[in-house]
Amino acid sequence: MKKADKAESRGVYDIEKIFEVVLAFNSVNDRTELLNIILTKMMEITYSDAGTLYTVDDDKLNFRIIKNKTLGIFQSSETDEINLPPIILDKNNIQNVSAYSAIKNEIVLVDDVYAENERFNFSGPKKYDNMTGYSTRAMLVLPICTQRGNDNEVLGVIQMINPIDPITGGPGVYGNIYEPPIVPALAKIAANTLANLTYVRDLRLLLRSFAAVMTQAIDERSPYNNNHTQNVAQYCEKFATHLGRIFPQGHAFHFDSLHTERLVLAALLHDIGKIITPLSVMDKSDRLGQRLEAIRYRFELKKCQIEIDWLHKRINNEQYAVEKEMTADYQLLVEHINTIGFLTDEHMENVLKLRSLTYKNTEGAVVPLLDEGDIDALSIKKGTLTASEREIMQQHVVITGRLLDKIPFWKYYGDVPQWARSHHEFLDGTGYPQKLSGAEVPIESCIITIMDIFDALIDDDRPYKKGIPIDKSLKILEKMADEGKLHKELVQLFTESKLWEDIV
Repeated sequence: MKKADKAESRGVYDIEKIFEVVLAFNSVNDRTELLNIILTKMMEITYSDAGTLYTVDDDKLNFRIIKNKTLGIFQSSETDEINLPPIILDKNNIQNVSAYSAIKNEIVLVDDVYAENERFNFSGPKKYDNMTGYSTRAMLVLPICTQRGNDNEVLGVIQMINPIDPITGGPGVYGNIYEPPIVPALAKIAANTLANLTYVRDLRLLLRSFAAVMTQAIDERSPYNNNHTQNVAQYCEKFATHLGRIFPQGHAFHFDSLHTERLVLAALLHDIGKIITPLSVMDKSDRLGQRLEAIRYRFELKKCQIEIDWLHKRINNEQYAVEKEMTADYQLLVEHINTIGFLTDEHMENVLKLRSLTYKNTEGAVVPLLDEGDIDALSIKKGTLTASEREIMQQHVVITGRLLDKIPFWKYYGDVPQWARSHHEFLDGTGYPQKLSGAEVPIESCIITIMDIFDALIDDDRPYKKGIPIDKSLKILEKMADEGKLHKELVQLFTESKLWEDIV
């Protein structure tokens, strides 16, 4: 091939590489991956043998990616420990070439770092060469700078080393990078892409922080169970990460990092509706709740009335003893029924007997000592909530949906409200509030439901029950799965994962 032909083919190749670089910059949504692509593609377009990418954080240049083809080195701060101190950005000390590029927002081209240079201190590269046997020659340093309004913002620096001639394979030169200004233009595109991704990341962090604040606001309302939402979110995150490892991309159970993030956000928001649930219902630790004090007062009043009837000779000694003992027994029965875990048929019969108990109110009228609301509460077979109170409690899911519908989640998070509001739905259609069944219940909601139930079962910080051992809690989940309420395969995968060992 003639020299002119080689130059022409290289020019065509360069144009193809330019398009490839631009497309690559816009092909990823992960910031760490983008940093790697920026350095890799900028090294390719400049035919560099080595390179380093720094990001600006807290007025320092921090090492993020280090590559050296000759030495076979690739290090990322996300996966590797880079034992190099950050470069402080001090306007009074700009002998470091990368710091100078960041502070001045200038491109720096050095043909030979070993040549006499009063402008920069290259003792670092020279020391590196002595340690590794590498030979640093030319250096091209580019600021990653974007524009916000009228201000320039330097997000980082790309430092590239030792260009290679693409035709001979020997040492090359960076030459005049401004004719045409392809490399500076690509650096600007890289900066804008990184800025956009950084803004999106910051928005996502803001949304996550908002969810965390709302979660804390709910938890702060009650002294009980104040870590429940955080626990559920933590279980969801670990379980989704586990599923992402064992199932391939494209599988219904595969979760990548962004899918996991959306699930965790839904988990954090799943109980947001409880912010308006009355504490008298949410923290009700026994059947009678706030009714108990009034009932105790009426019993004391009843005892006083018996005493007065006896003193006024309206009842004889035998009647006095019987009524006094019977009233005390009934009060003990009420106190016992109020806190017992489960009511048997015998307990229910005893509750019905309480209907016959009367006393004189402040107007002198003989009325039931326990009203229908009291009897209704004492008749709760299991738990502490009456039917009306349970309905109030279940409304938190509806309120969750209404509140989240007011938030303009952008498209990527569009499913979060539905996942959150469906965490009390069961696959057999017996859940609430929408009575969804089967495929109508999103997989994400199935996961939140499992984690929600599991944490509720093992939690020892509930006002109405003691915590259940993990092995028994898992059996309950399995039973609910066998009954068709929970997702059987997900329950089995959760049991096998044993992820709670890192949390409980």
